[in-house]
Amino acid sequence: MAEPKFYSLDEIPVQQSGPRKPLFGDDDTLLKAGLALVVLMTIWRFYIGLISHVIWEEGHFVVSGEYFEFGYPDIPAGFPWLARIITSIFGWQVWPLRIVALAIATAIPFAVYFLAKPLTTRRNAIWAAIISLLLPPSALNGTIFYPEGALQLLLVLMLGCLVRAFDEDATTETSLYKRHKWWIWAGVCAGLGQLVHFRFLIPGLAVVAYMALDKRGRTFWTQPGPYITAALAVVGLVPALIYNATHDWPAIQFHVVNRPRFDPDIGRIISFLMTQFGITTPLFFIALFAAGKVSLVRDRGTPGAMLGYQTAIIFVFYVFQTLVNKKVMPHWPFMAYLPLLPYVPGVLIAFADGAASNLNRNIRAVLIATGPLLALVIGVVASIYQWQYRHSVEIPYAERQHNILKNENWSLLEPDLAAATARAKARFGPDVAIATSGHISAVHLEFPADGHKGRRVYTLGDPYDIVARFVVARHDWKLDLASLQRDRAGKGVVIAMNEPDYLLHVQEDIDVYRRLCATFDDIEPFKQSALPPGRTLISFYTARVRPQPLAQAASGPCPLIPQLYIASPGRARFMKTGDDRNHYGMAADPAGLTKVEIVLDGKTIIPTRYGLNTKESPTPDVLKYDPNWPNLQFDYKFPQGTLVPGEHTIAIRATRADGTQVNGPPRTIYVIEKK
Repeated sequence: MAEPKFYSLDEIPVQQSGPRKPLFGDDDTLLKAGLALVVLMTIWRFYIGLISHVIWEEGHFVVSGEYFEFGYPDIPAGFPWLARIITSIFGWQVWPLRIVALAIATAIPFAVYFLAKPLTTRRNAIWAAIISLLLPPSALNGTIFYPEGALQLLLVLMLGCLVRAFDEDATTETSLYKRHKWWIWAGVCAGLGQLVHFRFLIPGLAVVAYMALDKRGRTFWTQPGPYITAALAVVGLVPALIYNATHDWPAIQFHVVNRPRFDPDIGRIISFLMTQFGITTPLFFIALFAAGKVSLVRDRGTPGAMLGYQTAIIFVFYVFQTLVNKKVMPHWPFMAYLPLLPYVPGVLIAFADGAASNLNRNIRAVLIATGPLLALVIGVVASIYQWQYRHSVEIPYAERQHNILKNENWSLLEPDLAAATARAKARFGPDVAIATSGHISAVHLEFPADGHKGRRVYTLGDPYDIVARFVVARHDWKLDLASLQRDRAGKGVVIAMNEPDYLLHVQEDIDVYRRLCATFDDIEPFKQSALPPGRTLISFYTARVRPQPLAQAASGPCPLIPQLYIASPGRARFMKTGDDRNHYGMAADPAGLTKVEIVLDGKTIIPTRYGLNTKESPTPDVLKYDPNWPNLQFDYKFPQGTLVPGEHTIAIRATRADGTQVNGPPRTIYVIEKK
């Protein structure tokens, strides 16, 4: 009898568990499951679209489309043109725009199947399409009218055409179209992508990289196909080039000159990577990384390698952006994830089948399940978030702190705008204009404006309009400050100012308000309206446009510039019950002030330390009319026990030199229990 063999732990032979019965049965059953998921996702996206407030970009596309151009300061013409077509057919409403966006998003899984079909089995191609419905960067498309979904769809379609084009040898077809049809359709998709957004330039660079670095890609430099695709792609870029060349290159000024600031910070890179890791879900992020390795290493020398180049170059580009741009939006790299979806099912199946035992396989199955489960969690959180923003007024105050984006419901301002317009007409006659801080505020008021198509809103020189070059478009549309002065001199105007958080601490904002004080006379404050949950404050004024602006603003107080000003705590700020931070502001009056007190919920709680002038942020000279200038700043701390959980209002009560008192406008703050 043979003697038994003993193994050390590292010599124990491993028996892989191997493949199992396919999930969901045969391919047709899996396809039905995928189609059912498409229906479910379409219903969910439609619901989110119904409850989401109009974001400023939607108004930006619609309003821009009303002024036909070959391009616009920040974007190519594609989405404004599309918005123009939709609103021309269905009217000045948001829901038709979102239905089109929903249709685009719904097409993405079918495009992913088209991309995956020549690279993998039919079953894995179906799985790739299903995963595109579970991957948050693609699954979250279609709830608003925004270019991201169109960029992803066009990218996947373009790559599907290119994979087929790169996989074909020279054909004997006599028809020019049949010989080059995949190159032609890839070019059409690329051209449309260039028309949608400048970000589509990066996939083009990735194709060039593939043709330069991959041995199969290099064989196509002498063939006409890639040049056909490139020519059609350039056609899509030509309108934007024409617009920019004739308007002093506003897109270059914004995206290349004004926005970037080289300021390397390892923390921003880590934050960017962790954000993408979380949004994509850890499982899918790791699977995509593994898929990239398969594409670039195993499949080098094949058309499939091009997909790895796409993901690598798009993703690395946005990592680099964290070095030169302090604000990299989370959705910018989302295009990087879709090219590798054809490889992800195989990666996950190999991971499961490579298990050493049934127990290990079950553990791996649970890990794989975390991807869809976390995607579901992200979807639920997104739904709750949008529902909360829809019901900001009704929900418990503590829940409002989760509303971190500024996508408030601007339609709530319509009654106040109508009342302010009536007041302006009573003061200055029936011909009254509307003006607001800048382009973002203007498009909120212009669209959907309760379906009142054609409302024209002038902009008053918001500093961000200079950075983003929106001033170029507003000048062309004759809706900038210069046009208001030229065309509305002597007439009434309703001014709706989106108040900056730190007006008297930011020189750019002070300069804007100083200029406006010289532009208008008979300025009368009308009302202040805070949009729920309270961070955005719109101050309404009625005024008359001066026939000739003053060379400089009058030396006395201007009604547009606050005299009693709280800088901290900010509007709708959430604070802890034990808050002991130093808060601050400024207060001025032509008669001079002797005391400034803090009023909480209508009750005076503490006098401030008034009469300061900090070196870091000196008192601006727009308050020079106060005899105590520049010592007009104050600071204070909330006394222990005064901040109790709940929603509160805070204001300033100032005492003049003659003993009279004046109260500043209240602002909302929230207090939560210190843990």
